[in-house]
Amino acid sequence: MRVFSSLGFVSGFSWAWRALRGHSVTFAALFAYGLFGLSIMTSIRRLLNRVDAPWYVWLFVPILAVGYLAKKEAKWIPDVEHRKKWAQRIFFGSIALTLLIAFFRSDQPR
Repeated sequence: MRVFSSLGFVSGFSWAWRALRGHSVTFAALFAYGLFGLSIMTSIRRLLNRVDAPWYVWLFVPILAVGYLAKKEAKWIPDVEHRKKWAQRIFFGSIALTLLIAFFRSDQPR
């Protein structure tokens, strides 16, 4: 049950909710990357850690970056229906692709 208590599950659920309810392409992409095991937030934090940024910078910069992208997507994709379709395609497509990968993956031990 460690997976359900982790912050990754909570943030993944939050991103899924914002992607479906809010029709956000940004949060749909974050959900898809997380589903594939690629953490954009962790990558940004590691990059900031390499340049010796203080703790508060690597804590707030990813949050501000995601917030900025989420606000700007209305400008980049002005049509709400178009944005809704893209968010749903990314969200459900990533789930379908993950299931296909899991189905066709070989079960050989590492």
